[in-house]
Parts: sequence; C-alpha cells; structure tokens
Amino acid sequence: MRRRAAYLAPCLPLALLCAACPDSKPSPPLASASAAPAAAPRVIQTGELSAPSAFELVALPDGLRLLWASAAPDAGWLYEAELAHDGTLRGKPRRIAVPARPLGKTTDLAAGYVGQQLAVAWLDQGKNEARASASLIAGTEPPLVLDLGAAASSADSARGNIALVVERDQKRALVMWRGLPAPCVEPESGPCVGFAFRRLRAGAAETMGLPLSVPVPCASHSVQLGASAGRFHYGVCTREGAEPVTTMFTIQSEPSYARAEPLLKGCLPLGTLDVGGSPWLIGDCHGKRKAVPVPLADEKVQAEYIDAPLMSCTPERAELRQGRFVLDLREPRGDLQAVLPPSLLPTGARAGWTGKSLVVVYPSDGRLETRVLSCRDGRLETR
Repeated sequence: MRRRAAYLAPCLPLALLCAACPDSKPSPPLASASAAPAAAPRVIQTGELSAPSAFELVALPDGLRLLWASAAPDAGWLYEAELAHDGTLRGKPRRIAVPARPLGKTTDLAAGYVGQQLAVAWLDQGKNEARASASLIAGTEPPLVLDLGAAASSADSARGNIALVVERDQKRALVMWRGLPAPCVEPESGPCVGFAFRRLRAGAAETMGLPLSVPVPCASHSVQLGASAGRFHYGVCTREGAEPVTTMFTIQSEPSYARAEPLLKGCLPLGTLDVGGSPWLIGDCHGKRKAVPVPLADEKVQAEYIDAPLMSCTPERAELRQGRFVLDLREPRGDLQAVLPPSLLPTGARAGWTGKSLVVVYPSDGRLETRVLSCRDGRLETR
C-alpha cells in the first residue's frame, strides 16, 4: 500500500495540468430490493451483437434510448431504439450511418447526451490491436467517427476500460480509456499502463493534458469518470497483490483544487454514480455492494453497504435507500446496474429508470433481452 500511494502522488501534478486545459408522500417500503420478483424476458433485438458489452442505455427526457452494435462488418453497424415509460419499444429500431469499423469488432460501448447530441465511445478491436473511438451524433447527418488512439485489448464481455461522462455545465463530453504499456514514474512500480483523456466537441477530440501511467491496472472496470458542478472526477483501478483499489482524483478549476484519494480497497469498482448532485463510487466487495462518496474537499469519507437496500415506489418515482445512501429516481436515468442487487441483474446487464419503470437489458445468446418492473402497491413487480 505504501509503495502504491508513493507512486500515485507524482500523478497528481499531471492531473492538475489536465485541469488547466480546461414532495410526494412516501409509499410503503419493500423489505429489500432483492426481494422483487424476476420479470419475464422480452426479446428486443434479434440480430447478433458485436460483443456482449456492445450496448448501452441512455436517458432521454421522456424515457430511455437503447444503443447496440451489431456484428455486421459493413457500415451502419450502430442501432438505436427508444423505450417508452413502460419499457416497450417506441417505434422501430433505427440504423445509424456510421462508417465500417477498421478492426471489425465493437466492445465496451458507453454513451451520454450533450444537449441534443448523442456522445458515444467504444473500443474497436481486432485480432492483434484495439483503438478507442468516439462520435457525436446529431439529427440525420452522417456522424464522423473519431479515432482517439491506441487502447488495450480486453475480453469481449469486459466493461469499464473506456468511459464517457457528460460535463453538462461545459456542454461537452469527456472520454478516458486504458491504453498500452508505458514507462513508470517509479521504475520499481512496474509494469505500468498508460491512460489517456480526450474531450469531445463537434468533429474533434481535444487532447487533455498529459496521459497517466499506473502500475498493474485491473482487467475490467479500470476507468472511472464522474462530473459535478464545476468539477470532474476520474479514477483508476489497480491491483495491490490480489486486491483491487480505486484511486479517485477530483479536479476543480475555479478556484484551483485537486485531491487524490484511494477508495474501496479490496473492492472491484462497478461505476461512479451521481447521487443527489454528488459522485459516489460503487464497488463489489467480495460479493457485497458498497458505496462511498467521492470527497470534494478535505472531509473524511465513510463507505456504506448497499447490499440489502430498502425501496419504496409510486407510479411516478422510486427510492433506493440504505444508511446514508439515498437514490431518488424521478426523471429517466441510466447506469443503475451498479446499485441494483444481483438478483435483478443477469450477467452483463445494464439498467435504467424510464420515469415510471425499471428496465434491465442484458445479452443472451448474441441478442438483447429486457425485463421490466413497474410499481404496483408500493412494490416493483413484473409487468
């Protein structure tokens, strides 16, 4: 631990350089979220997926949008479909006219909205190499695919080696990904791997400061990204022996401030989630979920177990609560898979709240299926 902490400290000036670049009545609670009944699956996409990780759920004002990459090698491999409040398809899926993939396979798809533009990032993988790619999609204009740079190859099902977050106050998106082997700041810390950043604007990906170099990154979920008012937060998961630890960096421009904090030692990070306007890191800690707020100043932080959360719901909202962790679901939002109990999540699933229903989307035999749970008598139940 001491050697790793000593190593990460030199990374902080690089982070600073990067920063310089730029009232309703409650309803009866459920005994536990894990007690919610399993929903009958619905097939939502029948063509073969490019990879089990090649899909994403993104929130819209009136529901969710599902994106996926097909296995087809030609242009137009990216599809989108809108999900209504009840989780059903709203119209037919639409093919997006993206160019053919140079390396042939899309994995680790991530997305978010920058105003009316859809920002998408993914890994383009071939037999012997991988590249980080991204695009900003608006209207019916053919989107431009941006080659961000070399990336580490990873398993088709692996998530979290590329991440995208929308900085809403700046009206832009930030992408971070795991790259190739790189020199270590401290040679005895090796082997090390580089991590790079890009900020997406219309037709361009801006280099953001200097890349990081960290020792022994995790094979999946190696990258964490978050944004809050006037700040952005990024993290890297590394291995200390057999145990993972995630070091989260908080960068603020006005006034200038930076902090690095190792969090959730021994836990594999699952995501960074906005909870009440503040970022929380969620982790799987030997089969149990924990959540910890990412420190914004000099306050001490304490992790909360969220392995048996209580839920309450009405037809218009739901609440997930355990200890100090309280997640209020009203408007549509995605990226909820990190905080839902495993009983609701088949392998590789993504989850979102439509505004009225909880939708879980997961790969099954090369296609996508969904489970939809809606509020009935204060409980989330199968439609």
